Amino acid sequence: MTLKELCEEYGDDFIKYADRILDSYFGNLFVSYKNEIVVYCNQHMAESVYMSKDELMGMSIEELRSKKLWLRSLSKELYDDPKPFNAYNVSKWGKELFTHVEPIFNDEGEVIMSAQYSIPKSMLNEFSDYIDREKKTLKNYKGITDFLTSFHEGQDDIIMNSAAAKKTFHEAAYVADMDGTVLIFGETGSGKDVMANYIYRNSHRKDGPFVPVNCSAIPMELMESEFFGYEKGAFTGALNTGKPGLFEMANNGTLFLDEIGELPLPMQAKLLRVLETGEVMRLGGTKIIKTDVRIIAATNRNLIEMIKEQRFREDLFYRLNVMPIFMPALRGRKEDIIPLAQSFLDRYNRKYNLHRELSSDIKEGLLSYSWPGNIRELRNVIERYIISGRMMISSATPIGSNEHSEGFRDQKTEMPLHEAAAAFEKQYIKTCLQECDGAVTKAARKLGIHRSLLYKKMQKYGIEKS
Repeated sequence: MTLKELCEEYGDDFIKYADRILDSYFGNLFVSYKNEIVVYCNQHMAESVYMSKDELMGMSIEELRSKKLWLRSLSKELYDDPKPFNAYNVSKWGKELFTHVEPIFNDEGEVIMSAQYSIPKSMLNEFSDYIDREKKTLKNYKGITDFLTSFHEGQDDIIMNSAAAKKTFHEAAYVADMDGTVLIFGETGSGKDVMANYIYRNSHRKDGPFVPVNCSAIPMELMESEFFGYEKGAFTGALNTGKPGLFEMANNGTLFLDEIGELPLPMQAKLLRVLETGEVMRLGGTKIIKTDVRIIAATNRNLIEMIKEQRFREDLFYRLNVMPIFMPALRGRKEDIIPLAQSFLDRYNRKYNLHRELSSDIKEGLLSYSWPGNIRELRNVIERYIISGRMMISSATPIGSNEHSEGFRDQKTEMPLHEAAAAFEKQYIKTCLQECDGAVTKAARKLGIHRSLLYKKMQKYGIEKS
């Protein structure tokens, strides 16, 4: 239901509900009309200047300025130079504020209203303290964002033209609803995470939680608290509320243990016990917690060799290896290379609003390469091609050049992917502005974005109006 439909259905009550929502915003919200009158403020804003909302709303801007409540008049600064900006301000009571000022334009490009979103420094300090407490936990999940991206986007990339892929996914479909433990073997980048997701979505647990964890990303000293959780005061820096572990989070669902071969031996023993009993106890706790979790594990390591070297427990291996799935390498799925490349091409063309195509030379180059990085490498190569317009495999000679027949020779890329994407966006915006003779409204319309967003990007990249 849209806001317009809600407004029509609830009438005057909609204003009351909207007011409650805006009052719940944790910072200060202040809206003025044409730099003339205050049309809205939330409760936090009113309290910050020791006034009521009724006193503030309807007050003229001039009257407000005469009270000298703040060091700077940000609404005036906005109308002097109508574009979004961030500012530091201080109230007459010495309260420090960090503010974002956002102009609201009408169809003629005039500022009709302005909104100011302020966060007191004291609140930022509270956020900072909270972040410090959580940082150790959050940084342990490096790579989870990439996994979740593949979790949502990867479903369009399940290509099964090759006999190897058909066989593997047929086996996966068979074991998906068996509810037993699955161990996925495969090279780095071969799609083990996509396979885990496929098994989960085709199981009877598909409506339960799916909790992925990269075992190699959790430091040894934090593994027990991450897997099994902890109680309040269990250790220095522990949250006052305690914290559930991965098994509790995945209860009645699926826990995906990626890179299981990276678990240290002491943690392997503790994991084995939980797999056998389904019981966990939080660090610092005394209560046994019963869980019902399906385990899907994955590895690119040779666990048999690790067992011989006494780096992986044999009993854990057999407990995990109930239903093994072997992901074929991309070089063994030749029939899937071009369909996968086309799938990635379509995705990134949409993402970057471009229209690249795969020429016959490019397809020939893709098919002749060995793909040591498998599907992940193919995806990165296609995204790089979308951004740069050059098809580089392993940062080698562009496909289709005179030197292509000499093979793919290793070279360094000039910049990381995110820098290349930013450089492209900056140049694209500059070119569009030049074509529009510096008219921001016209350029924003051509780019398909709001004028205020274009101002933000211009500010970000230091682009001046021509």
